Amino acid sequence: MKSSLTLKERLQDRFRGTILGAAVGSALGFPHSGSSRIFMRALGNEAVDGYVRHRSGYFPAGQHGAAVQLLSLASRSIAKEGMIRESAIIEEWIPLWRENRMIERLTDVDGAMSRWLRQGSSARGCACPPGEDGASALVCSLLVGLWCHDSPEELNENIDRLTSITHEDSKVRAVNAAMATVIAHCLTHHEIVLGEVLDSAATAADRIDSLVADSIQMIPGMLTLNEKDAFFQLSSVGEEGGESPDRIGVEARCLPVFMLALYSWFRDPSSPRSVLLSCLQSGGAVQLTAALGGALAGACCGESGLPRDLVTGLVDEDELRLDADQLYDRQQLERRRRDL
Repeated sequence: MKSSLTLKERLQDRFRGTILGAAVGSALGFPHSGSSRIFMRALGNEAVDGYVRHRSGYFPAGQHGAAVQLLSLASRSIAKEGMIRESAIIEEWIPLWRENRMIERLTDVDGAMSRWLRQGSSARGCACPPGEDGASALVCSLLVGLWCHDSPEELNENIDRLTSITHEDSKVRAVNAAMATVIAHCLTHHEIVLGEVLDSAATAADRIDSLVADSIQMIPGMLTLNEKDAFFQLSSVGEEGGESPDRIGVEARCLPVFMLALYSWFRDPSSPRSVLLSCLQSGGAVQLTAALGGALAGACCGESGLPRDLVTGLVDEDELRLDADQLYDRQQLERRRRDL
């Protein structure tokens, strides 16, 4: 049903929904990271009924993963600077590695951040080289979608800036651009039309990597398949061979993680719990897939549309909501300045 509120009236709620939705998905998936698809499907609805403690025993129920830790700090940097400045975000992130405060290891960005730590935020060439296409920093791309939702001409440049911190790979940049574009689309439209969203995401990706653009256009066909067949195709997109995804789940690579999150969201975009369940049942890197799915659901439905019990159960609920509010306030301030 179309909301009686205007897009402007819903905007802050959707900022909150995007960031809190990512945190909810991450917190649901974090305890099950690396679990097989078979195991996650066996859990059924229990996977989204509530949070559980991490199996290590070190983290309480409702603790999100490290990707959301990076998201939160990057959001604060943007709100403080009034722009997406690479060096400022790096300065926010470096203490996590220097002081060993990471919630979990992010193997695909550890190398890049270790080089930034040694060489400083003004260095060059510290990002992971082409061919390394991990998904751990993908969650941060939603910040570009929020920040540039009303200025699409700035989105590509800001995606390039953000991605350059951790990755040089064109596939990672293209997936980041597509994710940010979908988030921006949600903030500027009352209703989600499959073709419009996919076309805008594919166009954003195509300027960087045609494989990513072509993969995005596979989604309508995937929605006609049963979930198992769709999963097998989406989890191996861009790859040949490898272990059975039914056993290992989706690997923490940017394209399959993004594709499965996008597919899960399109299956039932107005039901965050359904989106999260579908993401979690993919197995493997569920803390990343569910974080993206939660962000998409939150951008579409706002915080008011997210499951209340899951939002209030987050360990850092108040801090994350404040991050969203400060980002929203600064984004609105910068737009007013631009329009003077």
